Amino acid sequence: MAISSQPIADRVYRITLSGLLTWAEFQNFLAQAEIENVFATGKVKLLLLLEDFTGWEPGEQWSDVSFFFKHDPDIEKIAVVGESRWQDEMQIFLFADYRQAEVRFFPVTDLEPARAWLMS
Repeated sequence: MAISSQPIADRVYRITLSGLLTWAEFQNFLAQAEIENVFATGKVKLLLLLEDFTGWEPGEQWSDVSFFFKHDPDIEKIAVVGESRWQDEMQIFLFADYRQAEVRFFPVTDLEPARAWLMS
């Protein structure tokens, strides 16, 4: 599976991306977050782990950013941990420059500092 999630603390979720992320998987993931009312009871913090991540399936569908802007006020912080080669693309994918939430990228070796920053 290219995307999975699990809660790691109250209102804090670890999302793991691995392999090639497809649009269908991503849409299913977002739909599941809506079903589970992840954003219903206050702001969340996200720890996004890139494990053997190889990118996104090609396609123009990735320009649909409606979910991000709908839930932008519901996200407090996003920490991304992964290979540095993904830093710029993740900033674009997460619309980091357009979000209310602070987004920070951490190298793979800095998982604990990423967690500490996220929990602060």
